[in-house]
Amino acid sequence: MYGFKVLVLGVCIEGVFYPQYMDFVKKKNPHEPKFKTAPEVAEQLVTRWGEWKDQLYKKGIELPTLHLSCDRGYSNAKLAKTCKNNGLCYISVPKKSHNFEINGQKTNLKNWIKEIFIPAEEAHNKEEKNLPEEQKTPFQWRIRAKYCSQKKEVTLLVFRLKGSKKVTAIYTDDKNIFAKTFRRHWFQRTYIEQFFKILKHVLKIQEARVNNKNDFEIKWLRFAFIAIQVQQIVKWLRKKYAGFKNKGFITIQRTLNSDPSILDLLQKLITVKH
Repeated sequence: MYGFKVLVLGVCIEGVFYPQYMDFVKKKNPHEPKFKTAPEVAEQLVTRWGEWKDQLYKKGIELPTLHLSCDRGYSNAKLAKTCKNNGLCYISVPKKSHNFEINGQKTNLKNWIKEIFIPAEEAHNKEEKNLPEEQKTPFQWRIRAKYCSQKKEVTLLVFRLKGSKKVTAIYTDDKNIFAKTFRRHWFQRTYIEQFFKILKHVLKIQEARVNNKNDFEIKWLRFAFIAIQVQQIVKWLRKKYAGFKNKGFITIQRTLNSDPSILDLLQKLITVKH
């Protein structure tokens, strides 16, 4: 909706993203005293999560500590603290221009990657150069560091995505998290990106126009419900039929539409219902 962006907090369960809370972030207006930034609105959603979690606990349902994964725009010390207070393990992406204290030396992350990480990565790749491809291991570096601008100790994980020229860095307040767990839970945030792609590219949410905030909320809830069903259908088909493995909804939809036997089956089902 013009003038707003939507902020969503949800849970990923077995590859399906379920949105739980939604709120709006207004366009920045310096003349509005109650203006809230995106991380501040995110704090509100996390607080709502904590309240819901407490209600479940009173009913005898105890949730494990879940990981909240967010992008660079939500790299924020207050948001991290709010996550900790509400039973969430915070994971985010630091700016590479920010300073860190690593092994007693203060440096910005960009320089550390250039001077320390990349030479170590090159040495690792050289050592494994003659190994068969299936035996080669991706290079990553998990290290404790002080995040200077946030004045706190963090765990950094630095790695390169397969085939990427870009080095990725993520951080968390959890001091004991394993590198494998850290990386896997950070990648869970890709499911929310896929969820919004379904809304925009498959369901074409932008074509259902509304004129006010209340109508937008209704539109959002309707489309979000359908998007959940789309995810579940794709998951079921991928699991049930080998030919649909790694296929997206649009590809599956085109395949079904072009298959006469599927169309005949659907026509028979419609006829039986009538």
